[in-house]
Amino acid sequence: MKLSLRVLLTIAFTFVLFPVTACQTTPSVPAELTVSLEEFFAPPSDKVANNADSIVVKGVRTKFTKGVMRADFKLYNNRGRRNVINYRVQWLDKDGMMASPYEAWETIALEGQQELIVTQTSPTNKAVDYRLELQTN
Repeated sequence: MKLSLRVLLTIAFTFVLFPVTACQTTPSVPAELTVSLEEFFAPPSDKVANNADSIVVKGVRTKFTKGVMRADFKLYNNRGRRNVINYRVQWLDKDGMMASPYEAWETIALEGQQELIVTQTSPTNKAVDYRLELQTN
């Protein structure tokens, strides 16, 4: 009787308790996948083509991860009501030429006085600069 109780306890621990404790580990994120972006800075006027009514580009921050450029654009609607705009990013290479073909326009809506961060990632590792284009929808 003692032997079968010991066998039952061993089986219970092995198949019930052990898998539960094994699932409680916290996965770690590899350092190369962690991205920390610098603070936002005011974009130079030659990097933004803004034809959208009442939309202000309050800041930009950029980062290269594994050779690919990523940019965050902080947009603000200083209008008192909703504003729908189109935007796209032109990615430029080291010579100032297009690093990739134009991407399709994307549409977003910003409520009055709303601030929104739009993140874009270059489709190629040749891009080292950008030009943001905005237009009213």
